[in-house]
Amino acid sequence: MKYLFKKFICALLCTSIFACSACSLNSQSDSISETEPSATQSIVDETTQAVKLSTDDQPATYNLSKLKENTDKVTQQFDDFITNKKYKGVVYNKIGGDFEYISQKGLSVVEDHKSNSVNTQYYVGSLTKQFTAVAIMKLVEENKLSLDDKIDKYFENYEYGEKITVKNLLTMTSGIPSYTCYYGSIDNNYYNFDQIGFSLEEDNEEHNKKAILDWILKQELRFEPDSRFAFSDSNYFLLGKIIEKVSEKSYEEYITENIFEPLGMKSSVFDNAENLAIGYDGSDNYKWLYYDGVGYSSSGLITSVSDFLKWIYAFDEYKIISKESVDEMCTPYLENYGYGFFVYQDRIVQTAGFDKYSAMLEFTRSESEIFVSVSNYNYNDPVHLFAMFRVFLKPYYG
Repeated sequence: MKYLFKKFICALLCTSIFACSACSLNSQSDSISETEPSATQSIVDETTQAVKLSTDDQPATYNLSKLKENTDKVTQQFDDFITNKKYKGVVYNKIGGDFEYISQKGLSVVEDHKSNSVNTQYYVGSLTKQFTAVAIMKLVEENKLSLDDKIDKYFENYEYGEKITVKNLLTMTSGIPSYTCYYGSIDNNYYNFDQIGFSLEEDNEEHNKKAILDWILKQELRFEPDSRFAFSDSNYFLLGKIIEKVSEKSYEEYITENIFEPLGMKSSVFDNAENLAIGYDGSDNYKWLYYDGVGYSSSGLITSVSDFLKWIYAFDEYKIISKESVDEMCTPYLENYGYGFFVYQDRIVQTAGFDKYSAMLEFTRSESEIFVSVSNYNYNDPVHLFAMFRVFLKPYYG
């Protein structure tokens, strides 16, 4: 299964000409690697390549007056590329205060001839993690927990609880294997239903959460905590449980009451989405990912582009947590990972592949650039899309 970063190749041919190619097609392997962590590095390298296309790893700056003069040209380039690639979903790109691009293509529900729009709800997979991280930081600010807490404080009798801190979970440095995909696979070769090591039931959220938690706490560590980075959904699943223990509310209730409702994010839910885009062009081998309780605090969020824009502005304007907490979240730890997303200079980046759905969020701390892309069609690749948009914008870099 894809994680959107499989075989991404970008080459600079001369000072202003790029040739880019990307492939994020599904690629299920029958073998499970227990010893190869190298695929973890690939997501970092490929994410860095996509971001460097626009900035050469420098803070994002644009010649805004020149870009404004050529708005029609750039918009046409974007439109043509999306049309040629048959990209189905919603794409939003904002540069400064004068350039704004929106594309709404394809159908959210084919049977009803219902079109995708900025208000359509999508599964956004790992983009959930930044909300979980903010919730943790809010509880830290309220002195209800510490990032230095050993997690045996929250999970008694856990064999490795004295070694792992809350911060290790946030930064993906715990060594705990992921409950969703093969070890060492950051392009998300998800387990199919027959390969998962725990028993799940449809429409049984509490059972599923318990089954996954029990599985996580029985796993051997893949490496010593804080010695290495490895993307693992298990880390953020445990953070959700910690939020529940500390707040005495369900994770979903806490996020809704402390983030969604204050920000007016009315399209953001964890179940019962009324305007959900149906996922297309995938198999049924991974339908367990949609079972109640499975995505949870790691990948369970359903939201819209319009809500994500509310979230970006609120995050950068410190409406939920303080500037100090946001700064800490945006300080890269191992392999450019902060708390809930990757960090490159002034840019926040996270992508997601969730069975038939895909998403990418990229924005600068100054809000000078925002890129959001969501799709309900398998084989659509927002990383490739983002990279090509940077190619078209290259003549306008300051």
